[in-house]
Amino acid sequence: RHRGPSSLWCWMEQHQTLLKQQDESLDDLHGGIRRVKELGRVMRDELAEQAIILEDLEQDVERTDSNMQMMQKKLGNLVEQTKASDKAMWSIIGCLLVLLAVLTFLVLS
Repeated sequence: RHRGPSSLWCWMEQHQTLLKQQDESLDDLHGGIRRVKELGRVMRDELAEQAIILEDLEQDVERTDSNMQMMQKKLGNLVEQTKASDKAMWSIIGCLLVLLAVLTFLVLS
């Protein structure tokens, strides 16, 4: 086969076209990689913010749990005090009834 100047020119044009297409594909790929990189940065920043929020929430939950335990203990003490006061109240009522019965008996006799 004989290659003349026109066939060489044709081959060079095809080669240039192919290189241009490859450059465009690489540019598209580069743009996609840059977008993925930026998305990765955004995700990293969002995760860092969420971690801070979760740490704050965990501290709030621990503080609330501690307060709840303290309030339950105080409520338990209050219930015990109420039971003790009820017993004392019934004891006083019983003594007063006995005293009333004795006084009534003394007055009527």
